[in-house]
Amino acid sequence: MRPNSSQPTRPRSRVRRCEARQPAGLPAAFFFPSKTRNGNRTSFVKQHLADQRKRAPIRDSRRAFTLIELLVVIAIIAILAALLLPALAKAKLKGQSIACVNNLHQLGLAWNMYADDYGGVMVPNWIISTNAWINGLTGDVSTLTGATNLLAVKQGLLFPYNANLGVYVCPAAIQGPSTTPNVRVVRNYSLEGRMGGANDSDAAQYGVKSTEYVLGSAYPQYKKVTEILLPSPAEAMTFVDESINTVDDGYFAVNYAYEPTEWQNSPTVRHGKSGVFAFADAHAERWRWRVLTTEQAVNIPYAGPPNTLVDYQRVRWAVLR
Repeated sequence: MRPNSSQPTRPRSRVRRCEARQPAGLPAAFFFPSKTRNGNRTSFVKQHLADQRKRAPIRDSRRAFTLIELLVVIAIIAILAALLLPALAKAKLKGQSIACVNNLHQLGLAWNMYADDYGGVMVPNWIISTNAWINGLTGDVSTLTGATNLLAVKQGLLFPYNANLGVYVCPAAIQGPSTTPNVRVVRNYSLEGRMGGANDSDAAQYGVKSTEYVLGSAYPQYKKVTEILLPSPAEAMTFVDESINTVDDGYFAVNYAYEPTEWQNSPTVRHGKSGVFAFADAHAERWRWRVLTTEQAVNIPYAGPPNTLVDYQRVRWAVLR
């Protein structure tokens, strides 16, 4: 029987349409308020979600490296170290060279201040004498006692003008001479022999050892800074960072008179095949060697091998011309 058109009809298809849209796995209470707990739909939804989380498996977010991944990381670190270490070594070497140049500059300033105080007379560069820029009687660093004798530096005539023991030591010189390789010497620098060396007249008057024979009478040793003409003060060598195998009494010898084909004393190469020098005008600089590659011993012929004549001539040019 058809219902009276005046009476409202029941929407029978409404429930079916809602049920058709109901996702699988969710209770009907999400969609039908009549099925909620205590008539509170929101409370039921929260409770259902909490129940779902409790039933979900617990997963550990932490995950360890596999062996392959660990080896890859180690390989990357090794590659980076191989790329960076040479650059760091060069930077360290450059820093040590800069510090060495500064040390010789400080000694050059002290050398000039001494001359200013004594009317232009140079500080004596006498060997085996207490009356010298260092105590030459006890300051021979080629001997075991002299290598560690700080008092020999402090007793030098130049020390009051720069009372800093550090300026006498090259920061790159970490080893001693071949005779005492494990001893770090207290002084790596020497004063070029023509600057204040003792001549025969000094030997007769003061009883010191003459070094006039080193250059001969054609190239007399200077007594006053005004005598420095050729080479000029800006080109005339004073202090030198000496080879660890020739540094000894503080006197750097270029024996042109009797050993013109040999290095009697040699400059160092420890600054990346370079040496450091100070000059009579107090400036200091680093020289790059053309051939020299090793710390030479005493009296090495420049003919070699290898032939180091080009480097020898450069050093000699800063002493005599």
